[in-house]
Amino acid sequence: MKRNTGYGLRALIALALHEDESAMTAEELADAADTTVDFMHKIMQSLRDRGIVESKRGPSGGFRLARDPGEINLLEVVTAVQGPINVNRCVIGLEACDRAVSCPLRPTWLGMQNVLEQGLKSTTLADIVGATGCAPADGSEV
Repeated sequence: MKRNTGYGLRALIALALHEDESAMTAEELADAADTTVDFMHKIMQSLRDRGIVESKRGPSGGFRLARDPGEINLLEVVTAVQGPINVNRCVIGLEACDRAVSCPLRPTWLGMQNVLEQGLKSTTLADIVGATGCAPADGSEV
């Protein structure tokens, strides 16, 4: 995973933990993710474009989750922030490698790709927040 994906996930965890409170600013999210505000703006724009977060401008503006944390899977977060996951170039397609048709490793790479994608798809933001041992600020279940 790329570094920006980690920052995005940390920001989403912060939003899930503060779900019933006011929206969080890019500054607050950057602080929670330990990155710069400019970088956080770019990450949040990608997440907003994919319908994972919503934003509001103005004095009481900021970012909030667009859906329930249990409806946001990690595969969609990863692809929103960094693009498709490819464990190896030959997984992209046969045209990416001259040897892909006869390569004995291609089935292994494709299998690993599938396992990774299924693992991310079956894990939600709520699962991650639950694994942190932290409860939302209002004490409700995520």
